Amino acid sequence: MVTPAEQETSSTAKAGVRYFLASLVALVIDYLATLFLHHGLGLALSVAAGLSLLVVGLIFYFVHEFWTFQRSTSALSVRRLVANLVVLVISGALRVAVIFALEIWRAPEGIWVTLYFLAGVACSFTANFVLNRFVVFRD
Repeated sequence: MVTPAEQETSSTAKAGVRYFLASLVALVIDYLATLFLHHGLGLALSVAAGLSLLVVGLIFYFVHEFWTFQRSTSALSVRRLVANLVVLVISGALRVAVIFALEIWRAPEGIWVTLYFLAGVACSFTANFVLNRFVVFRD
């Protein structure tokens, strides 16, 4: 017999795997959009990364709602959509702050663009998962 605690642990682990897979797809889109905004439109890397995160994150709310954190009660939820936007703003601000601090230290040229992006992603990814799993999509 599975205890409620074991079931919760299993549910969180499965959500973590699905979150990771969905996030890999989102990351590719996010990175390409960031590069376009930075190199194509000339935006600062920190600004480009923040804007890209907000747009891609908003789109992926629907992936998270209906797949990543799926429940028998999964449905479009204005409350979760708004909460997801709040999470995106928080994690986006964290990403922008990390990249901005790195931009001050050294201009993002060549491989540094990717390294700064990855540093920002590591911080925003962690914050985004924790807040989405335990606040936005809590049972």
